[in-house]
Amino acid sequence: MDKVALLELGLTSIRLTLCMVKDGAYYTTYKQISEQIAIDEHIANDSLINSTKIKECVTILQMYKKICESEGVSRYLAVACETLTWAKNYQSFVDECGTAIGLDFKILTSQDEVNAIYTAVTNTLDTPKGIIVNITGNSVRVIHYNRRIVLDSATFDLGSSSLFRKVGEDGDVVTKGIEFFRDQLTKKAPFLATLDPEATIVGVGDVFTSYGRLARKISKSGLEMEHNYTTDSDMFNRVFEFLKTLDPEKRQKLKGISDQPVSNILAGLAIISAILEYTRVQNIVVGKSYRNVGLMFNYALPHTLERPIADILGFSLDSVIDTVGLNKKLSEQMYQVGLMLFKQLKVLHKLPRGYAKVLRIAAHLYQIGRKLNAINPERGNFHAIMLSPIMGCTHKDIVLAAFVASVKRWEDFDLAQWLRYKDIMTEDDLDAVRKLSNILAISEALNIRNQEIVKDISCDILGDSVILKLITETDTKNIKVDPYAAYIEIYYAKKYCGEFNKSFKKNLEIL
Repeated sequence: MDKVALLELGLTSIRLTLCMVKDGAYYTTYKQISEQIAIDEHIANDSLINSTKIKECVTILQMYKKICESEGVSRYLAVACETLTWAKNYQSFVDECGTAIGLDFKILTSQDEVNAIYTAVTNTLDTPKGIIVNITGNSVRVIHYNRRIVLDSATFDLGSSSLFRKVGEDGDVVTKGIEFFRDQLTKKAPFLATLDPEATIVGVGDVFTSYGRLARKISKSGLEMEHNYTTDSDMFNRVFEFLKTLDPEKRQKLKGISDQPVSNILAGLAIISAILEYTRVQNIVVGKSYRNVGLMFNYALPHTLERPIADILGFSLDSVIDTVGLNKKLSEQMYQVGLMLFKQLKVLHKLPRGYAKVLRIAAHLYQIGRKLNAINPERGNFHAIMLSPIMGCTHKDIVLAAFVASVKRWEDFDLAQWLRYKDIMTEDDLDAVRKLSNILAISEALNIRNQEIVKDISCDILGDSVILKLITETDTKNIKVDPYAAYIEIYYAKKYCGEFNKSFKKNLEIL
């Protein structure tokens, strides 16, 4: 495991991302720092970065370097964003910054930026087709893709901090901003006019993060997860109208939304509004995968330069398991036994196939609570799963998995906690949680020695009884059954027979 630092020198901020990297396998971010520098405001008049601003940037970078050294960073990546080239003296600025900390900054091209954003999104979100929209203070990038293949892209030299300056900051700047950007779309991105309305806008950047936070506040959602927050154009219009109707003083008092000026958020929403009108797309997904995520994916997993990760959920679960230090073999066996039971009991539980993904998450992270409290690990499971960077699934899947892993007996179920998510849950979901939690409790018991004793399971349903037959050894010719091979597993699994009867309305016998 190596510690790698990514330094990004941008037009509005300087960001440091510290990661633990296991080459060819995964990486995980453990610290991120960003300082606002607002170079864009200084080059607006004469296109030069003045000496005072250069000194400020050098000081920040030198502090970052000291932090890296104290963290034991072994490798560095240093990039300068493409928008810096708007300054006439950008090359001397980048060179001076690099010399000050002993690193060479690579100046990204517009295509480099597009590739990094695309890589970040396709490796962290399971959204098969749509347009990626990345809004920064001084640029907008739109990437049209389908089945993980980039079809078209366009870059606009304006953003959330420059749009209103572009159209003139008097009169109805919001309406003027929407009209101006819609004209830009017609000129530079005509491919969006024929976009399938069923496609999805995947929004990345601070503007979309702020929009997601406002949307959850307005809808009083119990969910606090930001990455992969799913919404639609109706909710967007509610948020947009809410922000437009506030007077300037009240706008500045919105807390817990963003460090950006609210005028920037409003300008960013005007850009999104123009895109929604132009494309007629209804679905929006908010992503937290920025350029730095894509750059780190390409560095830690070079194959992502050619093709995205095929199993996003599996990749993210493996990353969590490895980072936290869970027993990967035990996690996988827990899932395999749970999946056997899920399939064998299908005629009883009657749960749709989609719940298998919930089972997969809960089973793989079932041990995580023991890292916090070995006496009552299930309670820790809930919060740990909710806070884990799980990707390739919906927020609802994560919440359901957290509940499934949080209880072994239904008498311990936290109904008050469940009611926090009543807007996205149904009675069928509650029934599914009860059945899946019982399946996982039995699965844990059937692997209590962590020796993969149970190779397969067969199930007979006879009237009011369910008979589970454990297969402990197999060869190429015959299935061998040793009635004593799994006596310890059977002893502990039988502790959940009463709960099984309450969940499935059948008596359980294990042989």
